[in-house]
Amino acid sequence: MCLQRKQKVVSLFCIKNKYFRGLKLKKEMLAELSDVFLRIVNRYNEIEKTPFAYGTDTQLHVSEVHTIEMIGNKPNINVTRLALMQGITKGAVSKRIQNLRNRGLVNKAISPVTENEVVITLTDKGNQVFQAHQRYSKELNKSIAQIYTGLPDEILNDLEKVGNDTEQLFIKILEERKESAE
Repeated sequence: MCLQRKQKVVSLFCIKNKYFRGLKLKKEMLAELSDVFLRIVNRYNEIEKTPFAYGTDTQLHVSEVHTIEMIGNKPNINVTRLALMQGITKGAVSKRIQNLRNRGLVNKAISPVTENEVVITLTDKGNQVFQAHQRYSKELNKSIAQIYTGLPDEILNDLEKVGNDTEQLFIKILEERKESAE
């Protein structure tokens, strides 16, 4: 009887020890994942800050090129819709449009549909950037897809959920920071 009890205690200890060792490994793994995510964000921020000419004589930041891309995909778009699509203020979009206009990449005009609306279109130079960025995006997406190609659908679904949950966390943090700044 005493031997059985000792075996049970030893078994429980082993199970408990394995559980806590598993928790420690999971904590270490989560910390490493967090570090990897931070490095990816930092690399993306570096890309955002590094201008590129896209086949023209004008160096453009990623945010400017993404604005050109949205205008290229939605000709005659207005500032309000562009701001909504980019998730930034109308004031920020207006500033960016003015900057792109001064560099000969976009035009502002009265809407062909209604006279009380101003729309934005690409110039020939802006269209050149748009086309070059389309090619670049296609290659980048192909490269990224190659990274994920071998993963099972279940993992891809999990990654999508993690990405969406992380985005919601960042939205919440941003809202809290904006509220505390007011």
